[in-house]
Amino acid sequence: MIKYLYILSKKQFKAIFFIAVAVVLYNALTPSTGEPLFHFKNMDKVLHASAFFVLSFLLNRSSSSIEKRVRNIFALLLFGIFIEFAQSFTSYRSTSFYDVVADLVGILLFQLTYSYFKFWRYKKEEEAN
Repeated sequence: MIKYLYILSKKQFKAIFFIAVAVVLYNALTPSTGEPLFHFKNMDKVLHASAFFVLSFLLNRSSSSIEKRVRNIFALLLFGIFIEFAQSFTSYRSTSFYDVVADLVGILLFQLTYSYFKFWRYKKEEEAN
């Protein structure tokens, strides 16, 4: 499955990232429509974490050096803060500090997962040699 991640170029991942940013921003700033497919306590936080996990993945695939990974974490966190700030100007959305925390959790979960798989792959290569 991982081999399929290398089919797309960094430019293609960057384009997909910006499309995903636009979709997340649109969904964050428009009124909710209808009942969600799933509903449970703190589902909103799970959606925030999931969205920022995916955004982190896409941004990481479009720029992969460690300096850029640190920059990406801060850029995505600022995007999450911007969303909450923009929602404060709407009458149908509410702002929440915990939404930003959920965004950060999604970002950090991706970074930890990515680091784990990089370490695991390095160990496998080391054992093969």
